[in-house]
Amino acid sequence: MARQRNFIDTDVLTESKKRIHHIYDLHDNVVSSFSGGKDSAVLINLHWEVAQERGYHSIDVIFRDEELVPTAVLDTVQWYSEQPWCNLTWYAIPLRSTKYILGESTSIVFWTPFKDRNWMRPKPSWAETLNDTKTVNTQYTVDNIIAKKYKGSVAIMTGIRASESLVRYRSVVNALYDNYISQSPNNTRVKLCKPIYDWEVDDIFKYFHDTGKVYTSWYESQLWAEDTFRVATPLNTENSKKLDKWAKEDPEFYDRLATIFPEIRAQERYINDLDNSHIVNKYGADLDGVQAWIIKNIPQNTPAYPKALKELERIRRRAKTQPAIWLPHGDAKYVLKEFMKGNYKRPIQPKKFSERNRKRKIITCITYQQ
Repeated sequence: MARQRNFIDTDVLTESKKRIHHIYDLHDNVVSSFSGGKDSAVLINLHWEVAQERGYHSIDVIFRDEELVPTAVLDTVQWYSEQPWCNLTWYAIPLRSTKYILGESTSIVFWTPFKDRNWMRPKPSWAETLNDTKTVNTQYTVDNIIAKKYKGSVAIMTGIRASESLVRYRSVVNALYDNYISQSPNNTRVKLCKPIYDWEVDDIFKYFHDTGKVYTSWYESQLWAEDTFRVATPLNTENSKKLDKWAKEDPEFYDRLATIFPEIRAQERYINDLDNSHIVNKYGADLDGVQAWIIKNIPQNTPAYPKALKELERIRRRAKTQPAIWLPHGDAKYVLKEFMKGNYKRPIQPKKFSERNRKRKIITCITYQQ
């Protein structure tokens, strides 16, 4: 029998605290992952509320400093780190990510140990650097570093919300029980937990309004720049397309960013005129063309390369049985464009689901405006 979504007679605040209690019941250690953003700020405050109900005097929190972080966000993280109930570990270690400039995704290492560029700012003196390690981590291998501090099972809670993307929604509807708890792909002792997965943006800001809890002033800057409310680094696929807004939100930060990555000025100036049609026509005829694009454009000595090939192989299998949604119009142009945007880090969705999600967002915006 197909499962159906039904509303229950309760609220997300009550249910989230119940979930955190349940997470405590199942694990030896519970840690909150804080990004400095609104969702994880709600999370760590709920974590603290539940901890007090269980008789604890503090909670463990981790912050993964991705170097290219706005000053207002860093200020908020530091404020929480100074609270007596918040045992916050501030990690500033090499972390691999991607940079999207003028249609090309390339590898970038935050806090690079290779002296190939200057850092945006010095590492905080209080940060955990693992003795200035030169090992480059990914967002998943950091789970192993966190787990080394603890004995027994470890629950890492995040502020992920299902309404932010279709991928995040699907991540919490697969399991029938404890759907908000999943296994870390890199460590059998670690579970990744999403206790506020069913909150909407309105719920987030209602919580701050009702409780007076602290959240970053970065959102005020984004409001006046007519930007979306999101804390993320500026060079990822989405944010690099609106660098003009970053220049308004934090001019000093933008100037430092442009000094280290001068190519962003060309990105800001020409992004709206960028024409990738010749690349799409050259490589988008079929999935073999997509593979040729991957080989040519993604450095083979980076973790992104095998990840992209693995995702392409998954799509090949799906396309054999469902060619209409994976290869619309009989070509692979849609799949190629997703790879060009760097979306292979998570499972790429077939076009019909991607379009449905886009239309849902448009309808939501129209309804809100009315």
